[in-house]
Amino acid sequence: MKLLNTAKKITTAAALAAALLAGTAPKAAAQCPYTVGPLGRYIAPAIVQGMTATDDGAVEVWCTDALDGDDWFFTVDAKTDLQIYDRVDLVVDANGTPEDFSDDKVIDALYCHGCTED
Repeated sequence: MKLLNTAKKITTAAALAAALLAGTAPKAAAQCPYTVGPLGRYIAPAIVQGMTATDDGAVEVWCTDALDGDDWFFTVDAKTDLQIYDRVDLVVDANGTPEDFSDDKVIDALYCHGCTED
């Protein structure tokens, strides 16, 4: 288990670039730690770790899963008010394979600035 955790943290620049372009999380094939709902989606709590502007006017977002530490990469519109260190709930499509999250894709990020709990 320790070896797998170490292997997941070592990401080559080529693998990272490919993951950014594909909009997927670079993970080893493993069982999804979340319960996939009837629409084939699940919610993954995460923290925004970085944001990079692209040449085509978009922003690439890097999030770390708050539960298991896996990384998620996705692209948003440049007009986003998403910020580094925001806590977000990622809406993730299980891509028809709820037993394997290596092919899952982030389809939305839910967050709120200035929200209060009543």
